Amino acid sequence: MPDLVESLKCPQCGGPLTLGPGDVIVTCPYCGSTSRIRSENPFLLRHGMLAARLDTAGATAVAEGWLDGGFLKPSDLRRASRITSLECVYIPFYVFEVDVTTSYSGVLTRTGSNERRSGSVPRDYFWKVLGRRGSDFPTREYKIPLAYKVPFDTAGMVRGSSFLNAEFDEDEAARLAREEVEAHERELLKDAVDEVEDAHSEISVKDTEFLHAPVWLAAFVYRGRPYRIIIDGASGEIVRGDIPPPTGGVGEFLKDAGRSVFGR
Repeated sequence: MPDLVESLKCPQCGGPLTLGPGDVIVTCPYCGSTSRIRSENPFLLRHGMLAARLDTAGATAVAEGWLDGGFLKPSDLRRASRITSLECVYIPFYVFEVDVTTSYSGVLTRTGSNERRSGSVPRDYFWKVLGRRGSDFPTREYKIPLAYKVPFDTAGMVRGSSFLNAEFDEDEAARLAREEVEAHERELLKDAVDEVEDAHSEISVKDTEFLHAPVWLAAFVYRGRPYRIIIDGASGEIVRGDIPPPTGGVGEFLKDAGRSVFGR
């Protein structure tokens, strides 16, 4: 695609599509269809979204609730913190239905018997790949709540939210999914053997869906330093929250930990 192209028409409804830097998958703001911009005949990809159940007030309440306390958090976290920004962003994911069978051989040494083991383990996944490059979003920690999946409709988006298109297509996403699944399978083999001598995974990608998920990004300041909280806009769960280090040394750390564990 020539670098000078900045916009084109939706192949479904004819509405204008505006391309952002690096966009490969573009969603029409008029009809909600999704196109892969690569040739004169864009490929239409099945597209869904997660229904947002949190508005600004709801996301603020979740963030403040997280600041109120919890394991290993400073006792004054809520009192000494100030939320400085709150933004809802629709993040693109490719979700693959994957079947994998991993055959392995190795040695179990943890029992002291050097037992040789081999086997074949079948598993299936709904594996997600973030459609953005160079992002520090905690993809592995984020559990996509597929129960809230609905057909894509721009009218259902949170008012004032931002929308991110994918920066690579489903072919590259499928390649990444295969690599990640294979690496994950090798990690799981550590439960069966301590020394892996041979392992091979047969991976079958059965289905693909392009999905936009609402995520609330909250920034807060605690004792002059910035931190952030990531909230799943569909389930209302915390994806990740930055916990500030204790300010009073080991003594304060142990005291706060005691409050968290024993409630005192």
